[in-house]
Amino acid sequence: MNKKTFSDMLSRKFEYLRISVTDRCNYRCSYCMPSEVFNNNYSYIAQNKILSYEEIIHLCSILKKIGLTKIRITGGEPLLRKNIDKLIHKLKTESGINNVSMTTNGSLLTDTKLKQLKSSGLDSITLSLDTLDPKKITKINGTKKYFDLDTVLTGIEKYFTTVKTNTVVIKNINDDEVLDIVNKISALRSEIRFIEYMDVGESNNWDFSKIIPSQELYELINSKYELSVINTDKSSTSKKWALKNTDSSVGFISSITEPFCNDCNRARLSVDGKIYTCLFASEGHDIKKIIRTSRSDQDILDYFYNLWSKRSDRYSEVRFMQKKDSPKVEMSYIGG
Repeated sequence: MNKKTFSDMLSRKFEYLRISVTDRCNYRCSYCMPSEVFNNNYSYIAQNKILSYEEIIHLCSILKKIGLTKIRITGGEPLLRKNIDKLIHKLKTESGINNVSMTTNGSLLTDTKLKQLKSSGLDSITLSLDTLDPKKITKINGTKKYFDLDTVLTGIEKYFTTVKTNTVVIKNINDDEVLDIVNKISALRSEIRFIEYMDVGESNNWDFSKIIPSQELYELINSKYELSVINTDKSSTSKKWALKNTDSSVGFISSITEPFCNDCNRARLSVDGKIYTCLFASEGHDIKKIIRTSRSDQDILDYFYNLWSKRSDRYSEVRFMQKKDSPKVEMSYIGG
């Protein structure tokens, strides 16, 4: 099974795995885990159904053989999972993964935690940052408590050199903060990304009218900063631009207005061991069952190969051309 031939039906290679290590979060962001759904009555995944670190490491070691080079650890909020630094260390040292990163809401990032994550081998942290306005925090993140953002930003820059942020832009919610976010984060060595509000899952009441197209954001930022294009890998989800006279860049993830399905090289592993071949998938494939019942690495490899070789997902390119009645999996379950 040659890496060069390990492609799906649209000739897309497998190189990148996003791993959700928990379906729990201490935030209730309206676009991901709205409180009216994820409340005290919500049933989270039982402990015995969650993939162990050993199982994750084993799977990644196998997938490394057929092209896996990059992993992003997500959730829920990944820092709620105990000893996450140990998983990172073994993904780097035992599984031999070149690049391991993490996306977090930042609320649990202390200096000690940042130092621990860096020491474990984590390559980068992306901070979800949807508002700078304390008055909007409850509305957007569903929490009354907020961490000291300046301390966290300084800490990330201290240990990881570059501060990376993701902002989901929602019309009439936080679109008036775009320049404020750029002004603040560009004072650091940073990558500032803006994401079009996406129709992920079934609980976020997505409405096309709430979208701010990336082109509008580009024009807004370019009116205040001089932007110059940065060439990126074709599999990148974002188009990047350098901010003149800064050590920063801005990126735009335009899943709605400029779909990038054609170059998608990623799969997603849910907290309970299901493989999803698209962010907008309605069902996953239970690789955990194979991991727990088979003694053969080849069985696991064959199972994944069979999934990927039949993959033809391109939801973002066809969302407006065909109606999809099947429910989409929640973002908190497969980590975005």
